[in-house]
Amino acid sequence: MADFYITDVRYDKAHARIDWVRVREDLGRDKVGPWRMVPRQFIVDLIRMGKVSFQTKTQDRNGAWKNGASVEVYADEFLTTEGNRTEKDNLGELPEF
Repeated sequence: MADFYITDVRYDKAHARIDWVRVREDLGRDKVGPWRMVPRQFIVDLIRMGKVSFQTKTQDRNGAWKNGASVEVYADEFLTTEGNRTEKDNLGELPEF
């Protein structure tokens, strides 16, 4: 279980890097808090320092939340899902805002 979930992403103008993410706090019992928009670098710093854990999470058509993969930092700068060791931001198919 993660401390926070990343549910949406926003890329830069070139669509090459994630600039911002929407995160929601894990409230337990499959409930999440309201979203907060934070810069990607802040998430990278928190994970790198071991302060909190993040996981992807998506919502289906019926509004139910589905857990995704753990989020890690690769090469001290890229947000990626667990086991995906690429030098780019890669959080799967999260919705964009």
